[in-house]
Amino acid sequence: MAKIKSTLDIQLDLTRPVEELTEVISAVIASQPARRKEILKGLDIAVGNALAEIQAQDEQDQKTDNDSSGKVS
Repeated sequence: MAKIKSTLDIQLDLTRPVEELTEVISAVIASQPARRKEILKGLDIAVGNALAEIQAQDEQDQKTDNDSSGKVS
């Protein structure tokens, strides 16, 4: 029985992460034009969640720095 897979083999240059990821996203969207909006919304949520985690960690680090220096916020 035939096995059919729709895959994309990717090699990324990690010295250029933004450019490389942009190309991958473009390739995926080009292969799924009917799902373009769904894909981009999913990416938007994932990126938003990652940024929120970074922001929360930055705020926690800043609070820790302020607490350890004796400053009152």
